[in-house]
Amino acid sequence: MRIAALTDIHASSDPLQLALTAARREGFDAMLIMGDLLTYGVQPLETLELVHGAAARDGAILVAGNHDQLYRGTSDAAAYRAGLPDWLRESVDWTAAHIPAQAMERFDWQESWTHESLFAAHANPFPFGDWRYIRSKEEAEEAADTLAQRGFLYGLFGHVHRHRRYDCAAATIFTLASLGQPRDDDDRTPKWAMIDIRGNRITVESRDIDFDAEDQIHAIRATTLSPSTQERLCRFFA
Repeated sequence: MRIAALTDIHASSDPLQLALTAARREGFDAMLIMGDLLTYGVQPLETLELVHGAAARDGAILVAGNHDQLYRGTSDAAAYRAGLPDWLRESVDWTAAHIPAQAMERFDWQESWTHESLFAAHANPFPFGDWRYIRSKEEAEEAADTLAQRGFLYGLFGHVHRHRRYDCAAATIFTLASLGQPRDDDDRTPKWAMIDIRGNRITVESRDIDFDAEDQIHAIRATTLSPSTQERLCRFFA
């Protein structure tokens, strides 16, 4: 089984469009869009339309992330927003003002997705709403123990915006690079991933997106966001 996995789009519709085109060209059996459709980027409407199209055309499975919850009107959204730094809260408010009410309710959200020995979620295998990152071997070991207790050999997650593999004693953990707001200091290229499942053997390969980061920077600079917030957002593409 081949799974095209796209995560942490963050309202960057240009790399999303390129990733969808590349995935369709390569071919897949299932498509996973693993959360965080919005915030940071400044193409929210275009992003939502592309995701809606992927759900209709490709049967894309949508797994909810922490940023998706901010726009779904969930009971904990206000508290989560209040805890954000000022510049990030400004990005959330700007995004909310530029999408229709109930726009995120168009999608059939899932908290996680599984296939045989694979467990996939936005952030980790812990209960939904626990948004801890997996950024170290120690954090991966804890996640692997949880996976093994639930009967899984592999975990697939986004959230950290970095492609990593952790071979732990209990299970193997993969984290994926992002389409929006790349965070790997050594490689700021937006990416999606192709997962190949053959029995109990899984491979995860990143696919680079060839796009001009200056386009994203210019789009951010053209908004009404404050200069300080614009600067913070542009850093991820510089």
